[in-house]
Amino acid sequence: MRRRNRLKKIGYRGYQEFIYQYENTFEEKEEKITGNTKIVLNAYQEVLNKTYNLVDEAQIGRIVGYLNKADRVLVCGCGSSGLSAKEMEIRFMRIGIDVDSMTDSDMIKMASVFQNRRSLIFGFSISGEREEVTYLLREAYNKGAKTVLFTTNNGKKFSEYYSEVVALSSLRHLNYGNVISPQFPILIILDIIYAYYVEQNKYIREGMHDSTLCALEE
Repeated sequence: MRRRNRLKKIGYRGYQEFIYQYENTFEEKEEKITGNTKIVLNAYQEVLNKTYNLVDEAQIGRIVGYLNKADRVLVCGCGSSGLSAKEMEIRFMRIGIDVDSMTDSDMIKMASVFQNRRSLIFGFSISGEREEVTYLLREAYNKGAKTVLFTTNNGKKFSEYYSEVVALSSLRHLNYGNVISPQFPILIILDIIYAYYVEQNKYIREGMHDSTLCALEE
């Protein structure tokens, strides 16, 4: 009785009318969001599936080896790839890696002068043709540095300039490739490298990460 009275106060004649109206509202909302939600999630799933087929665990192991040996790590990228470079800097410095990111075109080119055999350079270029990024990696490679290019263009022409070419899942041929961030394929691989690197010395590296959290809370 009390429930019926409360429903009448808000405009319903009874519980059945309330349930009917609620279900109709829910179905209308579901119809409005389901299509776009599925498009986005399917696009992400397709990138994950492609990455699963592309990832080379032996290559990941070599890259982690480079991280262990490098005195300095430099990460570069322009545009949205520059955001991925900054993300890598923030994440990896928190587990003890001396890493800097560069996104300015002139700074990226000038940095090539200062690389040597103890340097490790990561370059993010979806096309593999970003001039500033490829210039830095080529020049650093010629000076003996380890260089890693992340790209969807996995042509053989890259092998003579870079220590490693990490193949990324391309968004170009997805059914709805323009609805998700172009950073996503890069970030997946970075997460894999991060997981491998932390696992090698989990206690110490997770401790470093926790220490950075404590520093932020001070």
